Amino acid sequence: MRMRNINLTEGTIWKQILSFALPLLVVNLLQQVYSVSDLIIVGNYGGIDAMAGIGASASLISMIIGLAVGLATGVSIITVQVNSSEDYDSLYKVVHTGYALAFATGIVLSLLGIFLAPAMLRLMGTPADILPYAIQYLRIYFISAVPVVIYNIGAGILRGVGDMRHPFLFLSIGILLNIGLDILFIGVFDWGVAGAAWAYVIAQLVTALLVTYSLARSMTPFRLFLRDISFHRGILSRTLKVGIPAGMQAFIVALSNVFIQTAINKFGKNAVAGFSAATRSDSFVFVLISGLAVAVMTFTGANIGARKVGRVKRGLRQSLVLAFVLVAALSGLIILLRRPIAAAFNPDPDVSAYTVRIMLFLLSMYWIFALTEVMGGAIRGMGNSLFPMVISLICMAGVRLLWILVVLPVWNSLDVVILAYPISWAASLIAYLIYIKVKGGIVPKKLLDEIRREAEEMEMYQQKPKGEDTAIS
Repeated sequence: MRMRNINLTEGTIWKQILSFALPLLVVNLLQQVYSVSDLIIVGNYGGIDAMAGIGASASLISMIIGLAVGLATGVSIITVQVNSSEDYDSLYKVVHTGYALAFATGIVLSLLGIFLAPAMLRLMGTPADILPYAIQYLRIYFISAVPVVIYNIGAGILRGVGDMRHPFLFLSIGILLNIGLDILFIGVFDWGVAGAAWAYVIAQLVTALLVTYSLARSMTPFRLFLRDISFHRGILSRTLKVGIPAGMQAFIVALSNVFIQTAINKFGKNAVAGFSAATRSDSFVFVLISGLAVAVMTFTGANIGARKVGRVKRGLRQSLVLAFVLVAALSGLIILLRRPIAAAFNPDPDVSAYTVRIMLFLLSMYWIFALTEVMGGAIRGMGNSLFPMVISLICMAGVRLLWILVVLPVWNSLDVVILAYPISWAASLIAYLIYIKVKGGIVPKKLLDEIRREAEEMEMYQQKPKGEDTAIS
């Protein structure tokens, strides 16, 4: 696939969004190929206990790493904004503040994950027969927190300036290395869940080194000077203003998944293994949605920076249609192939039965989630990450928790647990529609007024006679 720098402020909107999203989708799909291959290898070589152990730890990993990825999102948005306005001094500060933030955040997350893993897994009611596997996997996994955050922030900087090729190349190398090490560590050396975790750590370290080397060797305004890595207060404030709400949004959504995982744990290791296989399978749809949301966020940020409000409005409408069509098509394909997919993870009929049923529930409703994520991406692209965070808190975590606490005791079924997902997606969609209605459109009136004032001031300046500002003494 040929990749190039993409100017999102000109050209046919839906093609620009799809062109920007496509490399992200390919990268994310490659990541899921690793993730799926990892679980298939463990499920076939390590057995149900090892497979369920990895599955039981997934929600905790998403909860903590999601916060770090949110910070990377903040860096990416600020990069897009300053690069679109050709503010190269701020671009320098974004790069070096981003790396300082990556090291600080990665170290904290790594320590938290390593030391709190056993307590968190026990608190979730992880079945005793899979608890040792989950603890071992989670502790090794969190060693990778520093390189994970470094790669995400470095790749976010490159994508923010329109470079899609290098993040794709580096992650492809990491994924191929990861799969190869999985086969070696699990299939040959029989290291089980520890082998899967160490394969991930090594691969993430390689991708972090590659993206850092690329930025350090670049002869561009966004070049990284390792000795200059430090915090710049103004840029840090702007980054955290966007990144913390985005990170908290991911954290909150993952926290709600912890509630769901806790409920699923009560149904035993076969249910845990089946849920893990189903969510790995439908993660292909999830990354499609995620890639489109990031593309819409970046598109919106670039056009708001260029003050092209009309393109922002048209971009949202076209993105919603695009997301619905693509997500419905991919979900339908996976539903048709659900039985052989389930069997590939683990041949046990009970595990496969759980996998197939959960896939049907989730994939038939993913289009709702797609619409909410596209709307949230557009709002974040305008610099407002607070409202999507509130939506996540209330409509994702809140609704899911309330559903589990109120409905599950009355109707004690795994189906009820899984229904928490589409119920929360529908609540989020309604909330976003109300927000847009109240604000008078996707671009808030306050921002529109600010853009109009800037345009009027620029017009007055251009009409001012030459020499009018010349001082006379």
